Amino acid sequence: MNLAPRIPAYAGIETSRWPLPETGRRVILPQKLVDEMAANPLCRDCLPHGVGYYPRAAGHRMGRRNPRDHLLIYCLSGAGVARREGRRQAVQAGDVLLLREGERHSYCADRHEPWSIYWAHLGGHAVARFFDEIAAGHDDFVVPVGLHPRLTEDLNLLLTVADRFKSQHFVYAANLLQSILSFMALVHHQHRDRGAALDIDRVQAWLQAHLHERIDLDELVTATSTISRYHFIREYRRQTGQTPMQAFQRLKISRACYLLDITDWNVGEIASDLGYDDPYYFSRLFKKVMGVPPRDYRREHQAG
Repeated sequence: MNLAPRIPAYAGIETSRWPLPETGRRVILPQKLVDEMAANPLCRDCLPHGVGYYPRAAGHRMGRRNPRDHLLIYCLSGAGVARREGRRQAVQAGDVLLLREGERHSYCADRHEPWSIYWAHLGGHAVARFFDEIAAGHDDFVVPVGLHPRLTEDLNLLLTVADRFKSQHFVYAANLLQSILSFMALVHHQHRDRGAALDIDRVQAWLQAHLHERIDLDELVTATSTISRYHFIREYRRQTGQTPMQAFQRLKISRACYLLDITDWNVGEIASDLGYDDPYYFSRLFKKVMGVPPRDYRREHQAG
């Protein structure tokens, strides 16, 4: 008889108590649910224990002497510093920080340019192997993987799914986490500085990371390039066929469609999550892009 590998007991996680701003998110999975899923063969090898998003995390710092789980931090913008077993490493946009179970570590955001990060505490027998694969050929615990819209999208999705606290959502979240780790391993080997006038992947990743906010074009240009506003718009349109703000609007509506499909949030809650104060304006915008109002979209898709 084949016995399932023994999974270490989940004893909760240590997170920083950094005060969440309105656009920040932190989801800690209930211990009972994690313990239950640790016996599920569909997800036991790579389990999320907690996930979060900290935007412009000024003052964020944390240290752990003997961590009970693994920790992944993906830096979207800004900078920080990490130490593991006495070794110090700088962290910048596009880096992933891999901190393993049992290894003493500490980290903090840069004082002048604090990082914006996604993070995930995780456990399971496959995690160490995923970390090895991501860091392959790179003798550091800070690994450059670059800025990719796919990563930002999936990490955002992981936060939404993990927040459901149901076993069927947890199985999906665990497998989504494995997909994220696999993609990081892939892109690490492809990562290189781009010589193009405008790095579209970098721009798209930044837009994905700020879907919950209202931004202006100048902020986007400054955060993602060194070219002028005029050349930024021209180059973005040349590569994508639309303006940056049109693209941002469509990303928000795409996210709204997803939330209408998988959550029971009302239109006002979805509008607020995407940075719209006025749900009526959001509904008009949704109809302009999708051809139907949000409620009709949900009704049609549930019926189908």
